[in-house]
Amino acid sequence: MSDANLNPDEAAQRARELIEADVNAKVDAVRELVAAVNEADAAEARLNDATAAHDRAWKAALAAGWSEKDLRATGARAPGQTSRKPRSKRRPSVAEFGSSE
Repeated sequence: MSDANLNPDEAAQRARELIEADVNAKVDAVRELVAAVNEADAAEARLNDATAAHDRAWKAALAAGWSEKDLRATGARAPGQTSRKPRSKRRPSVAEFGSSE
């Protein structure tokens, strides 16, 4: 046992500070989560709007007399098709370069 007497009010204050720090960390985590959810919802809404605009523009181009083949030849992709991701260039390994010794 310690020879020093503890002050109950100081111990209670320290306990309160520890609990509040834990609660604050949890509240901050929820704040960040909700902000991310809101951003994801906004991005999803923007995607839906852009997808609808793409579909309308594609249909308008077809109605203007373009064929699907000719539209694709311009580089435009039809609605519902995913865009191609650029392929990364494969870097040759050291073994393919040969030894410099």
